[in-house]
Amino acid sequence: MRQNTPARKLGRPRDADSVETRARLLAAARKCFGENGFERTTNAQIADVAGLTSAAIYHYFPSKIDLYAAVFEEVQRYIYAEIEKGIESHHSLVDRFSAALDVSVRINREDPSIAGFVVDVNYEVQHHPELFSFVEPQRQRSANLVKRLCQDAVANGEVREGVPQAALEDLLAVLLSGLLRFSTLVNNSPRHAATVEVLKAMLRSTDMFAAPISR
Repeated sequence: MRQNTPARKLGRPRDADSVETRARLLAAARKCFGENGFERTTNAQIADVAGLTSAAIYHYFPSKIDLYAAVFEEVQRYIYAEIEKGIESHHSLVDRFSAALDVSVRINREDPSIAGFVVDVNYEVQHHPELFSFVEPQRQRSANLVKRLCQDAVANGEVREGVPQAALEDLLAVLLSGLLRFSTLVNNSPRHAATVEVLKAMLRSTDMFAAPISR
């Protein structure tokens, strides 16, 4: 007698479903954390936005801290991967920094929840010190990027004599973080983009930078 064998389930493999579910969960958590903050965000809220059950979240993340850290890591990885792609064809400090600003405008236009989440990280770490060890390694990406751009500029002879590299790094970091905060404050992508264009024009017109030395 012929035995009936279970029919193979059609559709995507289970691991592909898991990857998609995790991505949906991170996107929902980013939105909720950005809008409500770490403390007021609940698993029930995140699950509702993601279209999951609250219990399903624990399959991916054992705690809310782990979920928050995963969101921050994903956001940082995405932002700086996009920035690296944006600046790779440019060589001068002004051109590279301008390209990084252009990337930030595009990201904010495509998904404002990213900026909303990042802007609140410092506040959350101050009020929830248990988050520090999870997010601090990722926060170094911004400082490292700015330091690298400035080091390259100094090595290429672009920075006028008398301009301290450390002060230049601080200035560029302030401009990046300030524009990020501004974008969430005004919640107006065209206004944010216009402000960035004015800043780029100012950078190109200053006598602080010279053309790179040909090597």
